[in-house]
Amino acid sequence: MRIPFLFLLCLPFMAAGQVVTFPKTLPQKAFSAGAGAIHNSDVYAFDNQGMSFYVHGGYGINYSLDVNLKYSYYLNGAHKNYIGVDMQYLFYETRKSYFSVITGLHRWEHFGFDLSGIYTFALRYWLNFSAGLDMDLSFSTDINPRFRLPVSVGVSASEMAFVYFEYNLPVSERAWGIVALGANFILR
Repeated sequence: MRIPFLFLLCLPFMAAGQVVTFPKTLPQKAFSAGAGAIHNSDVYAFDNQGMSFYVHGGYGINYSLDVNLKYSYYLNGAHKNYIGVDMQYLFYETRKSYFSVITGLHRWEHFGFDLSGIYTFALRYWLNFSAGLDMDLSFSTDINPRFRLPVSVGVSASEMAFVYFEYNLPVSERAWGIVALGANFILR
C-alpha cells in the first residue's frame, strides 16, 4: 500500500531534514544505525559555528517509507544539542534514479519543521550522487525559514554499509553552510 504524497506533507513527523539525505528508503523491516560529524559555519550566530558528532538510527516501514531518529552533540557547548526524527517517502524511482521527500520536526534551541525534496542518480550500483532543496522553519520568537541545497556523494561499501559526504549550500539570507561526513549500516 502506497501512502499519497499529499498525505505525507500533511503529516509532520518529528524530522531531522537539516542534514544527511539518503538516496533511498530502508528495506522493509530493516533497521539502520550510523554516526558521523557535522561542521556548521553559522555567520549569523558566530557561537553556533563548529563541530558536532551525531548518531542516527532508522526503520523501514515498507518499501517506500522509513523513519529515522538523529541526535547531535555540539563540542563547543554554545547551544543545545539537536534531536529529531525524520520520515522519508520514496515517491518515484527508475532503474538509476530516485525521487524522495523528507519531512518532520526537530528540537535545536527551538522547535522547527523540516521539509526536503531529494533527487538521486546512481552512477554505478555502489556510487550515488544526490541533490535537492531543504527547508528548515524555526519556531522561535519569529518564524525564520532557512533554505539550503544539499549535495552529496554516497558510496555503498557493501550491501550493509553506506559512507557519505554532504554539503548543504545556503541559499537564503538566514541559512548557513553545513558539511557532513558519516556512515550508515543496514541491519536486517
